[in-house]
Amino acid sequence: MKTTSHITIIAALIALLVPATVSANVYEDRLKEAFDNITNAVPLEDLSQMHTTYTDPETGVKEGQLDVIKFTIDSENMNLINDAKRVYEQVNGNSSADIYTLWWNDNDDGTFLGYRLYYSPENAITVGLDCDHCYTVGFIAPNDKEHRTTYTIEWEENVDKSIDGRIVTTYAPIKPKATDGRRISSVVMSPDDYDKYMSQFQAGMEKYQEGMERYRSAMEKAQGRLEKAQGALSGFSDGQTHVYSFSSSSKTDGESWMKKLLFYVNKVQENGNRYLYLSKLYELCKDTEGLDQTDLKIGMQQLASVYKQLKAKNKLKENELLFLESMVDLLQSKIKN
Repeated sequence: MKTTSHITIIAALIALLVPATVSANVYEDRLKEAFDNITNAVPLEDLSQMHTTYTDPETGVKEGQLDVIKFTIDSENMNLINDAKRVYEQVNGNSSADIYTLWWNDNDDGTFLGYRLYYSPENAITVGLDCDHCYTVGFIAPNDKEHRTTYTIEWEENVDKSIDGRIVTTYAPIKPKATDGRRISSVVMSPDDYDKYMSQFQAGMEKYQEGMERYRSAMEKAQGRLEKAQGALSGFSDGQTHVYSFSSSSKTDGESWMKKLLFYVNKVQENGNRYLYLSKLYELCKDTEGLDQTDLKIGMQQLASVYKQLKAKNKLKENELLFLESMVDLLQSKIKN
């Protein structure tokens, strides 16, 4: 049985772990309760805690916070971790949940990715790389829509059936940027698994190349039919030849560019050859000559919004999401601050 002092210390740890803000929604409350139950089941000697804050040097206002609790439990308490997992799954099933991000990684599914959680412009804690299982969700602060609080639990099973894990909470602005204004990427790969990821990506690109070959073949056949049609038209009594050709403007038109972007984005969300349309999106994001800054910003915002929605709904694989995120970065790099 726990002593009163043990319960008091645990309560103090949890008070540090969670920033003093009103809960964003019922899921946030459930996660806090699930984390409480885990830490209350851990002997005090098997707990360690870290707490740090970041204060804006110009304003003196606290802009970030990181709290980490490391724990070890026996396999009989695995149900407590499963209780936390169910909350993440409930959030995933509720598209109306007011969340900033939702990400998880069970390394037996071959994703081999981690996730950076920023708590200052230059500092982050990476989760998901050094464990078997990691679940993360971020809730937008209800009284300050520019900040979010993330809740992460990660764990791995030991040979003796005990379970080592971490509970990580961060508080920071929703759109972290480096001090030089660069956009910061959140998804990160383990260097040890980079070759495996590139093999997966290469396989997808090979499928894309096959699709492009079929596309070029179809275009050549279509061009042949057009040439025959032109020959037939040249025999008309007016003596004029009607020429049909495929042409493209050297300068990108903002309206047609945006229509293509939205078309490819819709195709990416459908079942089928997603790499084909992801690659088309990438080429489109490179071909921006002639677009003004307004077009670029709208396009970047559209892609960022779609990326966030697809990530929250778990519609794409992590390598596909990473490819999509790179396009957001590409457009962002073309925007002059």
